[in-house]
Amino acid sequence: MFWGVAVVAFALDVLTKLLVVRRIPFGAYFAEDPDRSPIAVFPWLWVVHVGNKGAAWGLGSEYDVRPFLVFLALAVLALVWRWRKPLMRELAGGQVAFGLFVGGTLGNVRDRLFGDHVVDFIDVHLPGYRFPAFNVADSCICVGVVIYLFMSYRQDYLRREAIVSQSGEDPPRA
Repeated sequence: MFWGVAVVAFALDVLTKLLVVRRIPFGAYFAEDPDRSPIAVFPWLWVVHVGNKGAAWGLGSEYDVRPFLVFLALAVLALVWRWRKPLMRELAGGQVAFGLFVGGTLGNVRDRLFGDHVVDFIDVHLPGYRFPAFNVADSCICVGVVIYLFMSYRQDYLRREAIVSQSGEDPPRA
C-alpha cells in the first residue's frame, strides 16, 4: 500500500502542476489583474500560479536555498526510511501516512531539481486571512503527518488502556 500511495501522490502532484503551468499564466494571484487573473472555484478557493523559491511560506526565498532544501528533504526521507518501523508501517494507516509524506516530499524535490521554484496553485481564503498558496505535494505531506500523529496518539491511548486493564485500575479518560 505504501508504494501505491507514494506513486499516486507524486503523480497527482506532477500532473496538477503541469496543468497549472500550461493553463494559467505565471503570477496569476490577484483578481484585479485581468491579464493574469486566478480561477475562482469558490469565493474561498482560488487556483493561482505562483512560485516559491524558499521553504514553507516562502522562508529563505530571497536566497538560493534550493540545494539546501533538496539536501534537507532527502536527508529527512532517508532518516524516516531508516527508522520507519516505529512509524507503524505494519498498519494500513501508517503505510498511507508514510506514502503521502514520501510522495509529497519527492514532488517538491522534483520541482527544485528541475526548475527554479516550487509551483504553488491552491489558494485558500479564510475569514480575515489569505492562506499562503500551496500545492498537492504540500497537502500530502501535511495530511500524512496528521494521520501519523493521530495514529500515534491512538496507539498510545490503547497501550495505556491495556496497561490499566491488566493492573485492575479504572481506565483512563480520553
